[in-house]
Amino acid sequence: MKKEYLYISNLLSMSRFLLLAVCIYFLLNDNYLMTCIMIIVIWVSDLLDGYFARSRNEISELGKIIDPLADKVTVISLVVILLLKGIIPAWYVIITVLRDALILGGGLYLNYKKNMVLQSNWLGKVTVFTIGGTIFFAIFANGAKLGQFGNYLTYHNEITELLYTVLLFMSLVLAILSLLSYLQRFKEIK
Repeated sequence: MKKEYLYISNLLSMSRFLLLAVCIYFLLNDNYLMTCIMIIVIWVSDLLDGYFARSRNEISELGKIIDPLADKVTVISLVVILLLKGIIPAWYVIITVLRDALILGGGLYLNYKKNMVLQSNWLGKVTVFTIGGTIFFAIFANGAKLGQFGNYLTYHNEITELLYTVLLFMSLVLAILSLLSYLQRFKEIK
């Protein structure tokens, strides 16, 4: 287990907590351009940790825990801040946080009772990606409205707002479907 901390993939997963702190700093200070850049950096580090885990054969129990935990902490932190700033609706935050809390709780239960880690499936990965896109475009649309991305996007913000709205409802449907999928898998294993 000690050696697993030094895997490049796990170091990248752990670095996402530091990257998230920087992202939150920019978001709290209404610097939406830097917030968007940090979200992209977090997303790239998430892709890279998966790549290194597979290509270097560094798939580990620690990585199976820390990678999804970093995803969940990132999503929950950002949606709560966006709610407090009035950028996204409360119902979306409730559904997103409830989904992640139930999946995390079920995963911890399986780890404790069965000593196993339930890996994410393709639907869960697509859902997290779509939720991430929703968060990104909520921030991007807000920054564009405030003129932080140049005059063109300030006057043509309807495109980013449309993308945000489509992703908002798409991620809502996927969140419900993926939660049902995880609950089914949990029920089969339990």
